[in-house]
Amino acid sequence: MFLSDPYVEIQRRRRTGDWFVTLGCVIWLAVSGWMFFGTVPPEIVDNHTSKTMQQRMRTCEGTFQQRFECKQAFLLSGERWGFAVAVNRLMLMCAPAVTAWIVWSVLRRRMA
Repeated sequence: MFLSDPYVEIQRRRRTGDWFVTLGCVIWLAVSGWMFFGTVPPEIVDNHTSKTMQQRMRTCEGTFQQRFECKQAFLLSGERWGFAVAVNRLMLMCAPAVTAWIVWSVLRRRMA
């Protein structure tokens, strides 16, 4: 079947755009992943055996139950904080790449 020149040109632009968007997204994900998850603050990954958490838990005073509740509050706040930061970083990392692909797919459909 004979393909006309405008059709071939549109297909070439689509393939080129696919490559550029894919390359841009991969580079963005690699760099932002390294920046967001390579530099995680230590208080996010602290657990009950870390030295900083041990020092914080030493400040808990009172009866056994009061000390237990105080230590539990330290541990739970760290877990909640860590999860929120991880989800936030993941969204900041993925949202631009997903948005770029959505915008490119809309533009690609309008090229015809």
